[in-house]
Amino acid sequence: MATGDKQRLITSIVAEVLNEEARTDITFDWFINKHDKEYFGKHFTTIDKIFSSLGGDKQANQTKRTTKLKCDAYFGGQNNFIFEFDEYQHFSSARLKTLEFYPTELELYFDIDKWKKYCNIYKDKADKYRKNKTASGFEFEGGRTAQRAYLDCFRDLLPEINGLRPTVRISEFEVASIFENNKEAYNKVEKLLKSKIR
Repeated sequence: MATGDKQRLITSIVAEVLNEEARTDITFDWFINKHDKEYFGKHFTTIDKIFSSLGGDKQANQTKRTTKLKCDAYFGGQNNFIFEFDEYQHFSSARLKTLEFYPTELELYFDIDKWKKYCNIYKDKADKYRKNKTASGFEFEGGRTAQRAYLDCFRDLLPEINGLRPTVRISEFEVASIFENNKEAYNKVEKLLKSKIR
């Protein structure tokens, strides 16, 4: 299945299960490409430590052009959460490092221990993905991977302090057997969502 096809398939099934349109074009004023005290509030110290631990350049990060970030999908109404489909490249050494900084009281709509386990299994493969690519604020080999892990934290830390419910994450490994939208796939995703959303 081509890159992006699985994400679109699972997102469409999630939309059916929730009976809610998947918004893939939505942006939020607080969801920008750098960490700011105004938007991170009580989680600012956490994201600042995460950024430093990943080797980020604070000056470069704060002076780069501010842009709004997008999420894989947003489900409104009574759902009111961001949805993210995590493929293997999200389970890097950098992502594992970031998860260790998460406050124990942070409400998550995914199993953080399972995500750490995936990182330990797939980090070597994930770390090789576009290894030579750098990113603004992460000007070193593997910088794009570090930036991906950094921005994944935004999706976990920002929603609760900006009026959204926790972000729902589904990994490609949880839906590896799904290749089409059918009753079996619907039931699997429905069960998966019920295990995540509290």
